Amino acid sequence: MKTENSARGGSAFGGKKILSAGLIGCIALLVMALTPVPKTLAATKNKTVDDMIVKSSDDSDNTIKAVKDGDTYTIDASSATLKKESKGGKSMHFSDFKDGDVISVKGSFNKRDVTATLVWDLSTTKSATMYGVVDSINTATQTVKIKTIKRGKLTVAISKSTKITYDGKKKKFADIREDDKVLVTGTWNSSKDTITKTKNFDILVKDDYKKLDLDATDAGI
Repeated sequence: MKTENSARGGSAFGGKKILSAGLIGCIALLVMALTPVPKTLAATKNKTVDDMIVKSSDDSDNTIKAVKDGDTYTIDASSATLKKESKGGKSMHFSDFKDGDVISVKGSFNKRDVTATLVWDLSTTKSATMYGVVDSINTATQTVKIKTIKRGKLTVAISKSTKITYDGKKKKFADIREDDKVLVTGTWNSSKDTITKTKNFDILVKDDYKKLDLDATDAGI
């Protein structure tokens, strides 16, 4: 009798183990089914990123490589609407993009791969935003000369109304240094190579654009 009871007890116990394992498996599958996909794995649609700097562009497939905060993004602009400046703006051709231009991009962002629906080039109109490196500073005239990649050297006029910032903090003209990487917004005169009525003079954090390869010949470095 003891042997029979032991055998029956073992069978019953084994059955419970099988039942428990099956139940746990079902619960695990249910949890997995109900768990949302992490946002990092899914593309973010209808997102707009400003002040991206064109590193290169390829006419063969309408792709742009652009830098933002030290990261390089690959932008598929083959189906995107291309416009000058950020608000309104006239249509432009893909060939109008130049290395070093400042762009705003709207579209689907999957980490650093972007499928763009809209691309605005902020460096193509009279009211422009330019990226450059400070070449010289003239305290007497309150002007700063910056080197750009494809648009030559520009003389930037700084006035009392110009908002000078570094890492989001307000700064003064005296805080500007040679070799500072900057984003400048103002009235661009392409024939005189000047920027006047300067609204913003944003000194970038040193590491922000470290992966942007300046062309030594075009930039005059």
